[in-house]
Amino acid sequence: MIKWGILPKFILDGLFLGSYYGLLALGVSIIFGVLDIGDVAQGGLFTVGAYLTYTVVTDLGFNYFLAPVFVVPLTALLSYFLGTFVYRKLRKYGIAPTFLGAVSLLIIVQSLVAMLYGERAKTVSSPFLPRMIEIGPASIFSHKLFVIISTGCLAILVWYLLRRTRWGKGLRAVSQNQEAASLVGVDFTTTAAVAFIVAGSLAGLAGFLTAPVYTFTPFTGRMPVLKAFVISKISMGSIPGVLALAGMIGIAESLTSAYFLGEFSNLIPFVLLIIVTLIRPEVLGPEEVSRIRRNLSSRIKFNLTPLKKYLWVAAPLSLVLLILPVLLNLPSYLLHLAVAIGTASIAVTSLDLLYGYVGSPSLAQGGFFGVGAYASAVLTTNFSGSVLLGLASGIVFGGLIGFLVGSIGVRTGRHWTSFTFISTIIFTILFTNLDSVTGGPSGLSGVPILSLSFPGIGTQGFNPFGNKEAYYLLVVTVLGLVLAVKYLALKTWFGRSIKAIREDEGLAKSIGIPTRRYKILAFSISAGIAGLAGSLYGHYVAFLHPELFNFVTSFRFLMMNRIGGLGSLLGPVFGSISLTVVEEFTRPLSSYLAQLVFSGILILTLLYFPEGIAGILRKGLAKVLPRGFVETAGSGKSGDTVEYEADGEKSSHE
Repeated sequence: MIKWGILPKFILDGLFLGSYYGLLALGVSIIFGVLDIGDVAQGGLFTVGAYLTYTVVTDLGFNYFLAPVFVVPLTALLSYFLGTFVYRKLRKYGIAPTFLGAVSLLIIVQSLVAMLYGERAKTVSSPFLPRMIEIGPASIFSHKLFVIISTGCLAILVWYLLRRTRWGKGLRAVSQNQEAASLVGVDFTTTAAVAFIVAGSLAGLAGFLTAPVYTFTPFTGRMPVLKAFVISKISMGSIPGVLALAGMIGIAESLTSAYFLGEFSNLIPFVLLIIVTLIRPEVLGPEEVSRIRRNLSSRIKFNLTPLKKYLWVAAPLSLVLLILPVLLNLPSYLLHLAVAIGTASIAVTSLDLLYGYVGSPSLAQGGFFGVGAYASAVLTTNFSGSVLLGLASGIVFGGLIGFLVGSIGVRTGRHWTSFTFISTIIFTILFTNLDSVTGGPSGLSGVPILSLSFPGIGTQGFNPFGNKEAYYLLVVTVLGLVLAVKYLALKTWFGRSIKAIREDEGLAKSIGIPTRRYKILAFSISAGIAGLAGSLYGHYVAFLHPELFNFVTSFRFLMMNRIGGLGSLLGPVFGSISLTVVEEFTRPLSSYLAQLVFSGILILTLLYFPEGIAGILRKGLAKVLPRGFVETAGSGKSGDTVEYEADGEKSSHE
């Protein structure tokens, strides 16, 4: 029975949620006004604010109200550093790479906090007594009321800064037209610097204010900043709009948790953003197209005609190399490493079809990876452990969900990165709350062992614990087939068409290529391949948990793709090898060290090495091979460059 008498209490709790969502969203909106990006790294500064408060109050024994003296300068300085030395450099290459840089920085900051403080949850004692305050028929935790009042005061201060100060007027001018603002004397460098300082201060204060309310971990800031990202997008930077929408979302979440399906309350802002985006795609901000075009890498092709007479040796030699680990009876650990690299390579290959050839970065691959894993686990549990059923279910369900998501995504225009980022958050929330299918937060254990029956021979089991050699051969076989299909598909009309879309979508459409249809098809195929990888992964680890398929997983695949090299056959393999090996060898030191290292490497790759490992190897081979083996597009010289728009960046390709 619904108890309406406690409705006021839940409304007050909702206002508390909306208060700190709104505080974060104000900072995100201010930065959006300068650089047109959603700075999700503010979630890391929120976490830093909470942990600095813990250090000041618990470790140093100071009064709670002295914490802002330490929190505000440090988070403001950190935000200024990130904005000046990372965002402004990345922004030259477009919105999409800058957004990817923001996600990298979020992971870097939270990984550093985890390494310094550990994973165990912390808490801070509230200075207020009594603990509960009665307001009419409702009661509220005294510190929550303090957060609501403090947020209101800070919002008034931000409003004053934006409306009454020279900096605020300059910021509003820059957000409207940067070039026109510079003509009337607005210094963009100073304006941007102050914007990052203000945003960092607000994020740190949000962490300070909420530290006594909830226990917090190094990753506490992720969900609040994602909701703040949504709020800032929908409200389009208006301070009253930010606060009103944050309050409504907070109240909606609180009431949903109290009276309806509490486990789905986190979905509210993300579903709302998708609905609004379908009606008004411009809420996602400017289209993800590069404003400054630069030549970034060589376009080198290798002439293999002199080697054709030796191609008959290539197939058996490749086969021997692939089964060599089994023939050499390598230790189980190395086979485990090879299986991890193989499954990751399949998933990254699926991403490369979009990022490298269509030119659309996707942060949803981790979700499709999870769809394939769960679909295969559920179907093989209820029907049979056939490897064909398991792999087919991953492909089919991943592809179908990909078709649905892609059909919605193309309607957002060239806001693909932001849309797929929101999509993967929705996937994680669904995986966490569909307990009857996924096991929910407890996870899904007992994923069946795959097997394959051979008529007249018997059944071959693929037990990852008792027969890693068989599972390795299965993964390598599937990877080889995926790479072969990708190579052949790119030689077809479809392959040439998606490359044309990458080069110039408007021109491709003008010559009769159905660009929207092909983008949906490419996204569906990509999702199906990611589902296939998820199926192999799920049966290998035998235990599935929603956190295995969150946006960090999607971002991990993107790091592998970007670092390995976009638009190349073996780039995904190079990226998977590099990241997986570093993860394994740094795990004894810290499970977060690899994330820290590779997030930093991704930023450096976006800035200085856009061709990735594959491109660097191509350049190296071009220098050492005889002249007859190397061809270069354009003038025929090995230094010619090529550029194309890739939803916000210029990138190299074959």
